Amino acid sequence: MSKDTFPFTSTSLRSLRLEQEYQEWQNARRALAQRRALTRVRCRDTAVHNTFMCGDMKGVYAVLKDPAMVNALMETVHEEMVWAPEMGMWTLSSKVKQTSALRLAASRGHAGCVEELLFRGAEVNDDPGGSTALHRCLRRRSRTAGCRWQRSSSPLHLCPVIPVSGKGLLLEGGAEVNVRMRESRLTPLHVAAQRGLAEHVELFLSHGADVLATNREGETPLNAACSAAERPSEAGRYLHGG
Repeated sequence: MSKDTFPFTSTSLRSLRLEQEYQEWQNARRALAQRRALTRVRCRDTAVHNTFMCGDMKGVYAVLKDPAMVNALMETVHEEMVWAPEMGMWTLSSKVKQTSALRLAASRGHAGCVEELLFRGAEVNDDPGGSTALHRCLRRRSRTAGCRWQRSSSPLHLCPVIPVSGKGLLLEGGAEVNVRMRESRLTPLHVAAQRGLAEHVELFLSHGADVLATNREGETPLNAACSAAERPSEAGRYLHGG
């Protein structure tokens, strides 16, 4: 055997093959999303945004009378001061942030609204802004559980009032359980394990979550759980499958 090569186990080969297939699927999905975005409806009406964020079903039914609103891009414009070195001064710059009705409803845990949107054909794996509805659902759950969430780590993969059932709706609606954040490469299992959300971990595993998936730092969900443990005893319990 050459000194420049090393043997692959069947597990590592399977992991590499799955990672390649997943990347090909992600690339195809994003290419399709880009084509759809060219003709996609854009909505900057804050009243419409608030309808989905508050779970106002009467308002939801009214908005969804227009079928195009199911997958419309919900846009908000933020103005901020940025330094322009070529001008040597601070200038006011506008930044557009995008989301979707499904992500807004999922991030607030409105199960009825989520179910209605899925029934009407909402794109469950759509990720405007870099995170899917499943990620947003996890983010909200980590907040209500008193967990620390850093925006830089990803506004990923959570539901407050209905923590597990909310994600169950998304998964049953076709959400990809191993979907990754664009920048951090975190999967929903990473986030749930890191936040100590045992019921969510069980749910994702029951839907085929990849326990060997690695994030941008090369951490598996188990690594993420151990690194986030506040006490050595917690890390030991994770390592011994407790």
